[in-house]
Amino acid sequence: MTQNKIQVFINGKKKTFDKQNNLQTLLKDLKISNNGIAIEINCSVIPKSQYKNTFLQNNDKIEIVQFIGGG
Repeated sequence: MTQNKIQVFINGKKKTFDKQNNLQTLLKDLKISNNGIAIEINCSVIPKSQYKNTFLQNNDKIEIVQFIGGG
């Protein structure tokens, strides 16, 4: 792995990203809208207002949960 890349685990699957990625960029790369989701990094829920300021670290364990309405 190069110095500019990190490995993270997203919903249990290993992925490689640029070192300077934040959560907002991660969602864009994964083609996920930030509406109706919650993100947890290393067992801490991240508020939507912090997505732009939260940068990925090597070996982060990220859980992305999408809410589905039903009735």
